[in-house]
Amino acid sequence: MDRIATYKSALPEKFGVPRQSGLAPHLKGRIVFEKEYSDPNAFEGLEDFERIWIIWKFDVKDDDTFRAKVRPPRLGGNTYMGVFATRSPFRPNHLGLTNAKIEKIGTDEDGRCYIDISGADMTDGTVIYDIKPYIPYADAYPDVRGGFAQDERNKDHRLEVFIPDEVEALFTEEQINGLSEILSLDPRPSYQDDPERIYGMTYAGKNIRFKISFNKLTVLNEKLT
Repeated sequence: MDRIATYKSALPEKFGVPRQSGLAPHLKGRIVFEKEYSDPNAFEGLEDFERIWIIWKFDVKDDDTFRAKVRPPRLGGNTYMGVFATRSPFRPNHLGLTNAKIEKIGTDEDGRCYIDISGADMTDGTVIYDIKPYIPYADAYPDVRGGFAQDERNKDHRLEVFIPDEVEALFTEEQINGLSEILSLDPRPSYQDDPERIYGMTYAGKNIRFKISFNKLTVLNEKLT
């Protein structure tokens, strides 16, 4: 398959990326199309839709070994499920599927078409193979069985997040809104729960360091690089 576009965002690493799309609706990003696919005619009519499906490639090491069982993070990382019953990146072809909100469609100074989106679960630099409009009457089935993820929305426990004013001043309001949401989702691996441990992640070019104790996440007021 050909790359049609590349995703640009504030998250260059997997750590911190929401585990599913839609969990951090204020997290912004941009899909920048390759020049050969940057014909504005190709996007005519897309402005009438609010959301899109994005087909993309997980950034994992090439491995032809088929893994029939994987461990979904939402099950604590210790329970195995069939790979086709999960959205794990360790699957044949390493394809991902994301639903995101369209914020803006335009053309940049280099003549490349782009779509600004929000709520995606991809890292900066993600290869995109295709996009399709989200069609509510055909794509939404809220009352069907959802397997082990059936009640996840009701279990959507969020951490309380504290970001010092000195840290907030380094970002735009839009960036802070996105950062607060992804931190509230608890980006730690499910098996790590050490209140003294300092975690770090890169966001918008800055190294964010934080600690978590008693369901409260505190960003450390340290020099960010």
